[in-house]
Amino acid sequence: MKLAIAIIDAFTNQPFRGNPAATALVDEFPEEDQMQQIAAEINLSETAFVKPLAPNHFHLRWFTPTREVPLCGHATLAIAHYLREISAIANDVPLTFSTLSGDLKISFEDHLIVMDFPAAFYINCSERSQQILAVMLGDMTYEALGQSEDYITVVLQSESAVKDFQPKYDQIAQLDGFGFIITAIADANQSYDFVSRFFAPKAGLPEDPVTGSAHCSLTPYWAKRLGKSNLKAKQLSARSGDLEVCDRLTRVLLKGEAVTFLRGHINVG
Repeated sequence: MKLAIAIIDAFTNQPFRGNPAATALVDEFPEEDQMQQIAAEINLSETAFVKPLAPNHFHLRWFTPTREVPLCGHATLAIAHYLREISAIANDVPLTFSTLSGDLKISFEDHLIVMDFPAAFYINCSERSQQILAVMLGDMTYEALGQSEDYITVVLQSESAVKDFQPKYDQIAQLDGFGFIITAIADANQSYDFVSRFFAPKAGLPEDPVTGSAHCSLTPYWAKRLGKSNLKAKQLSARSGDLEVCDRLTRVLLKGEAVTFLRGHINVG
């Protein structure tokens, strides 16, 4: 069986930047272990599979190289871009993805793809995780925001502290959460409001280039701290990526661009 695959660079308008995701439109989902094998073979941070349910309504599933995940921002952006590019959807009607995180609504604003995601909020992380953070961060100045869903987040003192952070993957993997976020307010002369980086070695992702789902918790935090609901964010990975975000109390809007890098077929046994 041949399966059509596209690789999309998300949260960017330039190839080789942003976060690449593999996308596949299927009539029926392959077996779960087969989707996991495909994701492991492609070996990008996420591979998204969608099957049609009704006009502009699809069932969407995301796989890292090692596991299925309940929410992924950049692969959602990527598949929305791909479906529009191949004319599989109507642009003037909202796009709905049914997922493990509920129904996600996608719309289009000129060059931007707008994703309506559930907001996430911080609670105290476990004492064990706090002890690991203390050892891992040593004498760095930081504020532990706690755990949101399965992500543990700390605020560092500056944009340069985020950029220059040297991750200790073995210690990050010991945290109770699935992922680890570091964030800081942007430097005063920047066009964006805050920065971040994201690490998930437990899922086979040492560092994710641009992480939409991380901004489901970062957006409410920075909106409250900075006193405005519309913000611009930059993820400071080696590839880097840009988002526009909007705090809507129980929901967040994540906006970004995407560009197609590759379209082809893979052979599935």
